[in-house]
Amino acid sequence: MFSKKITDVKKSTTKIQDSKKDLATRTKHLRNILDTVDIAEAKGFCEANFSHIYHILYDTFIQAENNLRQRVHKAHKEELDCALWILEQVLALLPELIHKRWQMHSLGHILAKLLHRPCYPN
Repeated sequence: MFSKKITDVKKSTTKIQDSKKDLATRTKHLRNILDTVDIAEAKGFCEANFSHIYHILYDTFIQAENNLRQRVHKAHKEELDCALWILEQVLALLPELIHKRWQMHSLGHILAKLLHRPCYPN
């Protein structure tokens, strides 16, 4: 059972790192990894793959924002929830990188858009 978990994490890690995969697949595998491993492993995983995780976060947020501006559907709200979940994981698991001002302007821009009233659905 443990070997299957390790194999699944390795497969999911390669799918996250593959920029040719679509965003939904990369997001699904990121969520699977962070949901199955414990906090220490999740922190190590995030530190090893922070650039891939950031690109998934940014792309997910931009896609959700664009979809919500056009028309609000339940699926679009779920995309925004997913982006918020990834942002929460980044803030919780990578505080040292954030303290070093890693992606500070971009994360600040995302937070400013989230706090701006027209951004999120009714």
